[in-house]
Amino acid sequence: MPQAAEPSPTAANAGRGARFGGSPKRHPLRTFLLWVAVPAAAVFAAVCSLVFLIMYLMSAEMNAIDADRGRKAIVAAIESLVVALGEGTADEATWTEAYVNTYITPNPAWFDSVWGATARISESYDTVVLTDTAGQIVFGETSRGPIGGQLADHFSSAATMLAELDQNINSLGDDATVAHLVRRDDGAAALAAAVVHGNTGQASVPRSERRILWFAKQLNDEMLSGVAARFQLPLPRFERAHEPGAESMVLHDADGAEITSISWQPRRPGDPAFAHAAGVAAILMLIIGVLVTAVLVAFFSSIKSRTESDERDWHNARYDPVTGLPNGFALEESLRNMMPRKRRDMPLAAAQIGIDGFFDVIASYGREAGDRLMDVLADHIEAATNGHVQFARTGAAEFTLARAGDDGADLVRGLAMRILGLASEAIKVDNLTLKVGLSVGFAEGVVTRETIGDLMRRAETALARARETGGHHLVVYDPGIEDERRLRLELQADIRRGLNADEFDLDYQPIIDFATQSIIGVEALMRWNRRPGGPMGPGEFIPVAEKSGLIDDLGMFALRRAIEEIGPFEDIKVSVNVSAAQLRNPNLGTTISAVLEEWGMAADRLQLEVTESFLIAQPERAKRVMEELRARGIVLALDDFGTGYSSIGYLRQFAFDRVKLDRSLVADIDQNAAQSALVEATMIYAFAMGLAVTAEGVERREEAALLARYGCREFQGYLFARPMPVDQLARLLSGPAEARKAG
Repeated sequence: MPQAAEPSPTAANAGRGARFGGSPKRHPLRTFLLWVAVPAAAVFAAVCSLVFLIMYLMSAEMNAIDADRGRKAIVAAIESLVVALGEGTADEATWTEAYVNTYITPNPAWFDSVWGATARISESYDTVVLTDTAGQIVFGETSRGPIGGQLADHFSSAATMLAELDQNINSLGDDATVAHLVRRDDGAAALAAAVVHGNTGQASVPRSERRILWFAKQLNDEMLSGVAARFQLPLPRFERAHEPGAESMVLHDADGAEITSISWQPRRPGDPAFAHAAGVAAILMLIIGVLVTAVLVAFFSSIKSRTESDERDWHNARYDPVTGLPNGFALEESLRNMMPRKRRDMPLAAAQIGIDGFFDVIASYGREAGDRLMDVLADHIEAATNGHVQFARTGAAEFTLARAGDDGADLVRGLAMRILGLASEAIKVDNLTLKVGLSVGFAEGVVTRETIGDLMRRAETALARARETGGHHLVVYDPGIEDERRLRLELQADIRRGLNADEFDLDYQPIIDFATQSIIGVEALMRWNRRPGGPMGPGEFIPVAEKSGLIDDLGMFALRRAIEEIGPFEDIKVSVNVSAAQLRNPNLGTTISAVLEEWGMAADRLQLEVTESFLIAQPERAKRVMEELRARGIVLALDDFGTGYSSIGYLRQFAFDRVKLDRSLVADIDQNAAQSALVEATMIYAFAMGLAVTAEGVERREEAALLARYGCREFQGYLFARPMPVDQLARLLSGPAEARKAG
């Protein structure tokens, strides 16, 4: 990545030379010959020899250190491949479905469709084998076709690995695993094994009945190239003929037998460093030896080195290494220096610009892409300011504009608003096209040298408020922001206390089958009516809980309470909203299944409502989580369709069972032809994909009639029923059939 320009060392040296009066004056030839030449020649020769010897030793040490680091890195990388294969094998072996199809009802077709199919096409492993404890193959499949017989016929040290696995099982139980490098007929491979067992409380498998799942992955030059690229290592190859200057390493199997060897060309960074340093040193020593005395050379070199070091330290303490911009310390120092000596204060305005989505760029494309993004943004912002304000990078994802003087507030604010326009444009960063948001916090006031930092922190506080309120706009600092932050912290503590005191309840809004006008399900809605300070609506405490991380605890409370209270109504399904924080919990599916089992409720009676925010932020993880939940029988619905970024693309990309049309989409559709057409098209698409549709927030009969004509059967809204406590719902459901129908 091209770095932002830093002050040229040559230019810096020239400036220092001008201040100190330039280079030392040359001595006349006679004086040099008489008083310096003879002693200087001996000293110069000794110094030259010592310098070159030290550089040679340093370059040799650099080569040795790099060679050792490369060897260790390659060993670690190969070990990581083996460990990863072992972990993957353990994951596949620890599976209730695998337990059932292996022990309860042995099913070779299942082995082939699940493991065999993966071996034929997957990059994770190319061979899968299921054996008994003696190594006899029960099922075997490779990317080239099936295999049989004894495992030892195909892989070296198989017997040793079986014995090691048996010992590990005695120590660790069925979760034990073993993984090593082995030799097979097509070369070196990684081989891992684990006992097939359940993950939901099944008894340990007796040794005589155990089935061992084996995964293998061939090691080849292509894989080694991938490892080298991923970990930035020297490029290793399987050794066929020794190359001059190459490093090599022998790979062994579990028996200690040699499998093969790999070799790589060490980078030897010391050689070019020595060549470059030696050339420069030779020229400098030649010039210095001809022009100055040995004493002056030593003194001048010492001063020069110390000065350059001080200059680097000064520069590094004040400038960002990525963009070359001043940092926060340098900005405040500069503003203090601008303060007139005879004045105690001055007007100052500052705008802190936050890059929203910066850390998502790093998570998706790496730190280097993030650095390049900041470098490009710095160029754009600097061009927009045109030198009218001081410009600094004051945080990982923040820039700051500042200007002192009576015109500073209007100028900084105007420039900040202009810079906000950059958020509407895609930014080209090398071969990437990135879209980020900008948020701005603005503060102004009269400051002293001691309070400049306070104003900067006020701009930072205003930026935090801008981000909290959706970003993409400018917030002017106000003391009330601090009060709101304090109140928010107090509310967070109150929510935590309310959870511990069991003050939260659930109301349930019925979902109606339009054809029969009967209740077929309910949506659980959080309520905090028993709060000591007075009732508080979810619109107030839910956003605070989301920002503080308490939403995970609130969400699990709602899930447990809804399953507990609606479980006894056998014909009624319950719909519960889940937050992005809950979906990021790797144990969510297991926890929900445990609660369903505890209360004896079928999984298909539970519907989880997911909003698009989690799908946008982590699409790949969202797919995995949703697939796991659906595999457990839980119904998934895309909630609030028609708001935010929701689109029919999500219905195709993710595994939903239902789409819930938001109130904003269905409201007054009988009076808006374009909106009506959009709803109709959405429903046609959803029905074509086999998805059910629920209309939320239906409040008028005309809306319901038109939605029903388009094919919608499930409705939720004030037209049919308002949210109600569980006891009221119980009375409604236990009454006559006519009473259960929506009014």
